[in-house]
Amino acid sequence: MYRDSFDAVILAGGNSIRFGTDKCEFEIDGKSMLKRVAELFELPIIVTDKPRDVKGKIVQDNWKEGPLKALKLALKLVSKEKVFVTGCDFPFLSRGLVEILCSKQEHVATTLTCGKIQPLLSCYSFDYLKTHIDNFKSMTDLLINSPSVYIAGLREITMIDPHLRTLLNVNRVSDLWKTQRGFWNTRIWNNTTRLFVL
Repeated sequence: MYRDSFDAVILAGGNSIRFGTDKCEFEIDGKSMLKRVAELFELPIIVTDKPRDVKGKIVQDNWKEGPLKALKLALKLVSKEKVFVTGCDFPFLSRGLVEILCSKQEHVATTLTCGKIQPLLSCYSFDYLKTHIDNFKSMTDLLINSPSVYIAGLREITMIDPHLRTLLNVNRVSDLWKTQRGFWNTRIWNNTTRLFVL
């Protein structure tokens, strides 16, 4: 069991319009994407618009105003100095990379990049979020306006995650095939497409 030195917030709402079904409940190798992410943390704060069968502190709200509003709801349950923020649609998130990002105490925000910054794969100072979240309109604003940002580049990421699976953001089912062609074996079971790692 992990003993986190930071709080983790998982955003598990939204309409999943591009995915076609609730992507948080979509199973990969017999486990939902939300559970795959949640199990990386001791007691994550999960912001959702519906009931979820997953271990964590659940914040249920019919939020439709985007991830920034969802994060603001989660801040009420944060008790640690650092907050890692992600979504349920990063099902191959690396615990090692999260720990590296959240260990950089001297920075207000730390993030990953592979061509563009990733505000939903980032660790933030709780004080910064609490003080400034109302001043911004997007998650990206949180990063670019931070007084101190550490950006982990491709070389640093590949030292922990050689295949860059952490960066796989699944917005459509086809994202799994395009990025991991040849890696998956697809099966149909109970009229639900599920993915199993070969």
